[in-house]
Amino acid sequence: MNNKNYEFYVIKEDGIRTNAEVLSKIKLNTNDYIAYTFNEINENEMIKIYVTGIIEENGMYSYKEINDEGEWNNLKEILKTLAKDESENFPNTIKSDLKIVGEEISIRNPKKLLVSQKFANALKIKYSEDIPIKEELKSLDSLKEETKQIPAEKEIEKTIKIPTFEELQERSKNIQAAMKTAKETKVQEVPEITPVSSVEPTLESKIITSSKRNNLDYEEKFKKDIEPVLYDVYAKQQKHIEELEEELSKTKFDLFEKQKEALSLSNEKAAMERRSSELENELNGVQAKMNGILEVLQGSRKE
Repeated sequence: MNNKNYEFYVIKEDGIRTNAEVLSKIKLNTNDYIAYTFNEINENEMIKIYVTGIIEENGMYSYKEINDEGEWNNLKEILKTLAKDESENFPNTIKSDLKIVGEEISIRNPKKLLVSQKFANALKIKYSEDIPIKEELKSLDSLKEETKQIPAEKEIEKTIKIPTFEELQERSKNIQAAMKTAKETKVQEVPEITPVSSVEPTLESKIITSSKRNNLDYEEKFKKDIEPVLYDVYAKQQKHIEELEEELSKTKFDLFEKQKEALSLSNEKAAMERRSSELENELNGVQAKMNGILEVLQGSRKE
């Protein structure tokens, strides 16, 4: 079932990033939900699917646990209805407009269902998501087209890698230094020309003016179109790192609390065992005294 057009990434409780496939997106009572799978298939050819609530804020996604039993029952009924007939369209009244393909989402305690592969495929057939071309990629492509000519006889694969914040700063410095050097070199190579208002500008002066204008245009485009995008990417990365650190801290705290609880139970068990042993010794002593009294009484009767 793997397909890049359906793929997003789940950060599990242990912090591991795992590829997942979207099967359905549902809106119910103003809340958004997704059904997804890791393609876990058992020996009976049944596949495990997961369902969780999703919250989107400022382009960042987080999970929402499904704790209400009525809410969960409604979602199960909707999934069953969607999977009954592949030919029926997805009802617009319950269609979510979340865009989660390619996103990373931390998810805890999702609901689980074991269904047939036909059931999962029917859900997936009705899933759709228009994946927009991000503005930052458009800007990078247009800047590449303007700064170099691509031969028509060859097909060139273009892979765009968004640099880190540090790489952006270094690249910006290099670009500015190169542009400054180019300007100084061109100015030195041009002979001095006495300006005459009635004479048309020479071809060489037009080229210099155009070159300066283009350099300024590229620099302005870079600052206007590219830098804000990369700053935004950097900010999202930082926020995601902080969220992961917070999750790790919570996990460590929960582990510590469980260890304390286990130690406390162990101490209580040891105390109970000691008390049981003491009671057993007391009972043995009482039994011995009773046996002695019985022996005395039996001896008295014989006399």
